[in-house]
Amino acid sequence: MTATDEGKMGSASEGLNVTFGVEMHTRDGVRLLSDVYLPVGDGPWPVVVQRNPYDRTDAGMGSMRIVDPAWLARQGFAVVIQDTRGRGGSDGKWKQFNEDVDDGYDCVEWAASQPWSTGSVGMYGSSGMGLTTYKAVASQPPHLKAAVAVVAPTQWTTRAPGGPFEVSFVTWYALKMAMDTVARLEDRAFATSAMDRIMARMGSIAETWDTLPLSSIDPLSDPTVTDGYWLDWVLAEPGVERPGATVSLSDKPEIGQTALLHIAGYRDQCAPEMFALAAAQKDSDKHRLIAGPWTHRGVYSGASGAREPLGTSSPGGPVGWGPVLAAWFDIHLRGGDGSGFPLGMSWIGGGGGVRCYVEGTDAWATAPSWPPASVVREWILTSNGTARSAGGDGRLVPASEVGLTSGSDHVSADPRDPFPTCGGGLGLPVQGPDAIQDQRAVDGREDVLVYTSEPLEIPMTIVGAQTLVLEFESSAVDADVYVTLVDVEPDGFALNVCDGALRTRYREGRQDSWLTPGVPVELSVELHDTAHTFRPGHRVRVMVAGGNYPRYSRNLHTKTVPELGDLAEAQVAEHVIHNGPGTSSRLVLNEAAAGSLTF
Repeated sequence: MTATDEGKMGSASEGLNVTFGVEMHTRDGVRLLSDVYLPVGDGPWPVVVQRNPYDRTDAGMGSMRIVDPAWLARQGFAVVIQDTRGRGGSDGKWKQFNEDVDDGYDCVEWAASQPWSTGSVGMYGSSGMGLTTYKAVASQPPHLKAAVAVVAPTQWTTRAPGGPFEVSFVTWYALKMAMDTVARLEDRAFATSAMDRIMARMGSIAETWDTLPLSSIDPLSDPTVTDGYWLDWVLAEPGVERPGATVSLSDKPEIGQTALLHIAGYRDQCAPEMFALAAAQKDSDKHRLIAGPWTHRGVYSGASGAREPLGTSSPGGPVGWGPVLAAWFDIHLRGGDGSGFPLGMSWIGGGGGVRCYVEGTDAWATAPSWPPASVVREWILTSNGTARSAGGDGRLVPASEVGLTSGSDHVSADPRDPFPTCGGGLGLPVQGPDAIQDQRAVDGREDVLVYTSEPLEIPMTIVGAQTLVLEFESSAVDADVYVTLVDVEPDGFALNVCDGALRTRYREGRQDSWLTPGVPVELSVELHDTAHTFRPGHRVRVMVAGGNYPRYSRNLHTKTVPELGDLAEAQVAEHVIHNGPGTSSRLVLNEAAAGSLTF
């Protein structure tokens, strides 16, 4: 093909042979349906597969989300779009992605054996389709030569790192997935009634996720509607899939022979798992990472909330990420050099295994691996005892500063009036404004502690995950700690750089790591990965609150699992952060080492 062909769109009938509803049977005899797009000609061709846990016929839920399969087929690939088990047109029962290791393996090997296949198979997908891609990679099928995963988790969990329940997204997602389950029920009268109840809940989604206990939400509480998965999700421990889960790349980050490309967003709720997997592949020459300032939705359009960083929109315009996928698969499935896709090669070519967008500098850089090499810079939290709100006296000072005194700051957390979510890693419009948002909308509240540095004299670029260590005590046996790192610009705009969360009952890998009221403990809150430059004249700020709602569920500050309790038993907690040089409270930033990033 010529460079001018790259990115062309056309109808599915132009230069294609498309067969709908092609059957494949899994090792246990379950029939799965696929649509197969073949280029015109004799073939054979390398095959790229997308496995869809929603409905392969719904373009908005996957089949065209990052690339039009018809366009990809016209680049000389056979394309298979398959409904996963128990979804769309496929038979069987959906098991919350647990079946996608074996089924993904079977699909890859089936595709490799077809008469129109060269035997070289790739997989791709974003979000849920990216998760099924990761599951197949974990199974290491012998014919899976390459894969691309975009804003995707490596395993299905309902809790963020640190333990809080992703209440608004997970509630919506449970209702969405219940629709297909209900549509398959033989009792049509019950199915109609259940669908009406689901749609009513969707129509008042904020009221739905406000419900406590969450386990009582109708119709999710009905095991016929959800096949019992709702209670499993509510009770799930952090980082643990439901019973019956199979191997995941989180547990065993081995990609075998598969050339794996991740496309991750700093403010995507799936990002922590993607960056952890990328870090585990630092010595692999078959691994590449593209990391940008996106949220879960922003990767498709480049939208980043209240700011639009330059050069971060979808590289192929209406074709989405197609040129990048085509270049990757050209190299790894048919031995090409990607030169027929110059736009795609501009994203994956060049030196280093990582291409990352550096906010603040507003430019793309490359690095050998993730995270780029860095040096630790520590900042001390200090105040005169009134760090509540941005109008308080909380300060961040370099650890080298002398003459500081130790003290403490007090702040309350009320589950009936929780500190509100303001931007960050939201996956749905109904959750509120996502991505970059001016934190001045919330930092004047009295239920947040704010510590701010003096204006910087020289730029500081941070990379990877950051950490806030706190000497913390509470009046409650369980507490939530939500941290936001902020870049305060000279005009006052308070840009949320990254954030992290900790539910203290989970801090030691158990569900019952209770606090002793009034007794200080050391807590460590990891903030999500980023690459960001604080420019001269900007100030570094850290915000600490006891809530982040509705992104995360409210902590009732009792021993009751918060999602199973009721506001009637909720308690207002009084938290204390001990600060100053005589305490363990400090902000630990990883500053990019000289030469670690190439612009």
